[in-house]
Amino acid sequence: MEIAKPNRKDRSRQQILDAALIEFEQHGVEGASMEALATRAGLTRATVYNLFASKEEIAFAIVHRASTQWGSAFRRRLEAGENARLLLRDALLDAARWYSEYPRIAMATLMRALSTDTETEAPSGRASFRGLLRDVLALGQKQGVIRSDHDPMPLTFIVLGLFIPTVIHALKTGKPLTAGQIDWLLQLTLEGIGARSERK
Repeated sequence: MEIAKPNRKDRSRQQILDAALIEFEQHGVEGASMEALATRAGLTRATVYNLFASKEEIAFAIVHRASTQWGSAFRRRLEAGENARLLLRDALLDAARWYSEYPRIAMATLMRALSTDTETEAPSGRASFRGLLRDVLALGQKQGVIRSDHDPMPLTFIVLGLFIPTVIHALKTGKPLTAGQIDWLLQLTLEGIGARSERK
């Protein structure tokens, strides 16, 4: 079966995202101009504005594209019923690695994520990763490794509420998160911050 080729609009979107990936990392999301972005993409500024309302929307679209690219592999692992805790660890680690590779885009989108009401509609760039984590936690509930007395979405917000500031701190200090730090973060998330009681 012949694979459908992307239409002109889709090609233009990809050109814009490819150009923005470079412009944003060189100048920051705030410092980059739509004019320079359009020039690098080989398009007119009007075309860019027809497809994206703002630079922030482009930044989230870049994150969404990246999470979609590696998210498909996690979806297959989800369907195979792999250990949810391992899936959660790997998903957070992959996200942290991508953010460390593109720190200026990461800072712009993650800071926005912290300031946005969790009850409002999330930009598409965050909804994909958030949805993946929700489904991993739902799998964990079925496996008995995640508490099942709450809907998985509020639990997702708890995970992200710890993960996002931790990534931001790592980006500010210039030290990418390691697998060991992700393990520590997960342990803290799953076991809580209360003092551990010692049985005699």
